[in-house]
Amino acid sequence: MALGVLASILAFPLISIGYMAWVEHQRRVEVLSAGLSSSAIVTQSSDGWSSRGCSFTYRFRFGGRLYEGGEGGCSLVEGHPVGSTLSIRFDPNDPENSVAVGADLWPGWAIVPVLIAVSLLPLGGVFAYALITGAPRSRRRKVSLPKYYARSEVSARDRFPPI
Repeated sequence: MALGVLASILAFPLISIGYMAWVEHQRRVEVLSAGLSSSAIVTQSSDGWSSRGCSFTYRFRFGGRLYEGGEGGCSLVEGHPVGSTLSIRFDPNDPENSVAVGADLWPGWAIVPVLIAVSLLPLGGVFAYALITGAPRSRRRKVSLPKYYARSEVSARDRFPPI
């Protein structure tokens, strides 16, 4: 019972994160396959060594308005320094929904549920083994007083001498 509750508590956030990563992946694939092509100028770029990961920001124009987007992917960041142009695709109905051609299709944080699940597998194995084999649980021991203290003729003063 407790194992099922623990598994449910841990599984819900992992499944949620995995689902959000899948939705982001589907969005990027859809924009790349059906979006309009354009070129954009890289306005900010960072490699994986100076920050938490490779990322960049770009700007492009559509319909007289300026839009901004950004993606990750170290191979793409290394080839496009600030001020260079790169190919992007965007949704004409929602130009803020854009993806750089060659950017990673899966978000960088998509690996988190996999890493957590793999690290928890040994713990689940230990719990399963304990349930299957019927491993004994710790029991409270009865504490009994030595016979000397249990006798009624011994006074409280003898049991607890003054300090």
